[in-house]
Amino acid sequence: MLGRNLRSEIVMGVRRPELVLAAAIAVSLPMLLSFMSGAISAPAALLRFAIALALCWALGAAIERVYDAYARQARSAAIRKQLEEARRQHGGE
Repeated sequence: MLGRNLRSEIVMGVRRPELVLAAAIAVSLPMLLSFMSGAISAPAALLRFAIALALCWALGAAIERVYDAYARQARSAAIRKQLEEARRQHGGE
């Protein structure tokens, strides 16, 4: 179990990689004019895009973790509420 938890801490996946890619492209768009004019070389542009992609991926994974934590708490609270209500109904019979 410890190995599984450690692995889940290391892997930073996202459910919607297309949104991460779109965000990286949007972040990199201002660089396009400099690249087209020749002020930025192709390897430098690719490196900047790779950095933007990595940052967007990390940010997406972090947002997803926070969202999942709140969703898990909300599901847990809803289940507890349903259990308490069922106990009340069956306890009164």
